[in-house]
Amino acid sequence: MEQAILKLSQLWQQLLEPERLQELLAIIITVIVVWIISKIILRASKRLIEKVLIPHESAINYQQKLSRANTLIPFFYTILKFIVLFIAITIVLKKIEIDTTPIIASAGVLGLAIGFGAQAIVKDFISGIFILLDGTISVGDVITTDSHTGTVESMNLRHIQLRKFSGELWTIRNGQIGNFGNYNKEWTRAMVEVDIAYEQDTEKGMKELEAIGQQWAEKNKDIILEPPVVQGVLSLGASGITIRLIAKLKPMMHWGAERELKLLIKNHFDSQGVEIPFNRQVVYLRKEEA
Repeated sequence: MEQAILKLSQLWQQLLEPERLQELLAIIITVIVVWIISKIILRASKRLIEKVLIPHESAINYQQKLSRANTLIPFFYTILKFIVLFIAITIVLKKIEIDTTPIIASAGVLGLAIGFGAQAIVKDFISGIFILLDGTISVGDVITTDSHTGTVESMNLRHIQLRKFSGELWTIRNGQIGNFGNYNKEWTRAMVEVDIAYEQDTEKGMKELEAIGQQWAEKNKDIILEPPVVQGVLSLGASGITIRLIAKLKPMMHWGAERELKLLIKNHFDSQGVEIPFNRQVVYLRKEEA
């Protein structure tokens, strides 16, 4: 016990020596300066990234560009943060007179080993980089991938989080995203298919459907990109003839438009006497003599 106290006393005396105090003070000052400079660089860099990526309100496709900017800003800021942190730690270690060469070499070997042992994670990161840089998916987009359709709430180099209409939040790895559809790119199309009875005049049904489309278009000029069109007869079904109305709209407007059009079609067909068929069966009765 006495020896331990003696060693601590000797160590304390060494620390109180002027040269030791100067070295310790220099290390503390270096850490503080490096920390302050790192904070300034990160804040200035974040503002610069936001200034470069965030579009002006008068820009074409402002919402789309803003969504892409909100996706890319965290990506670039995270990379910059790691770089600045790495440089800051290297400077501090050199000030303490610790050789950083073996550490960097060991980190490279460790990274290589992790790469071989976690190929799925590496695949996710690489896929995430391409998705972010290509801009095919952005935060706020509504996408369909596999059997999941929902709004992208967040995304990073590892995965995306997809909020489905039912409220479920799905986390999907970037490496699993092979094929997907995006409803937020440029335009969408509302498609309403309706059956009319075989006994019904097909030409009349098509004219009435076209009139409904024009009536709806007059009230929704702000979202229509091309006038509604009746494509004609699509198929001859078991109990009716299928015709279709289509309209080219702004992104994400098609679901609401289809619901409105279906209600208008039902009410208009009822008032104009256009019959919408229902499933029916024809039964033949045959009597055989004994």
